[in-house]
Amino acid sequence: MSILMMHPLAATLLLAAMLAAQASTPLPWVFPGDFRERLRMSDLVVSGTVEGTSCAGSEVVDGVRVTANVGHVRVDRVFQGKAAGKELRFTWFTPDMSCGGGYVWDGPPVADFRPRQRYLIFLRHAHSGLEVAMPVYAIEEELAPTPPRGSFIDLSQVPIEQRYWELAEELENAALAQPAPPKGMTGKGAGYFPSVFDLLGGCSEQFYRRSMSSPSPELRNAASTWLELIRSRHLVCHDAFERAFN
Repeated sequence: MSILMMHPLAATLLLAAMLAAQASTPLPWVFPGDFRERLRMSDLVVSGTVEGTSCAGSEVVDGVRVTANVGHVRVDRVFQGKAAGKELRFTWFTPDMSCGGGYVWDGPPVADFRPRQRYLIFLRHAHSGLEVAMPVYAIEEELAPTPPRGSFIDLSQVPIEQRYWELAEELENAALAQPAPPKGMTGKGAGYFPSVFDLLGGCSEQFYRRSMSSPSPELRNAASTWLELIRSRHLVCHDAFERAFN
């Protein structure tokens, strides 16, 4: 008997059980614990504004059935690899529930590319074209609407220290562009702080100090926590960063 022929309540319970079973199935992907790991797993890293996205149906990736979506991004910066042009088409994935359904989920954040939003996107080459470097999980980062003033467009050939610095600046701008969180909450801005630390280590001190001027006391407290971590570990800015920017 198909779900469509079942009693509505029975169909609802069966569908819920199917979704719960799918959510509990171990997935083969491990969310990267260090921001630099996202770079290592990617062939192409760009920033740009997503102009549109659409569902492309169900497919199997690494032995797991997922829903494939096709995104179109207008690229404004290249951090790694070679982009074929200013407009790129890429495939991204969500847990499988067909193009019109939903899903039950208990795990790392799920990828969610929204039109008119600017992102840092990690891509790899696949047989069908470009796709996200890790399926399902949200390894992309939401960015401020525009790049930092005077920033380089193509960083694919610059020293790695400069690339890390430019990425950290994008993340810092994104953190400062977030609306003030409700009282008692740090909001989304503080979510960028660990990635800045992964990229710059002791050199991230000046980024956190700029966040200390935020009108949000919660964001200032989060920045203060990272500054204390740098001090407690006696971290200093690496010579390579100082040579690249002084």
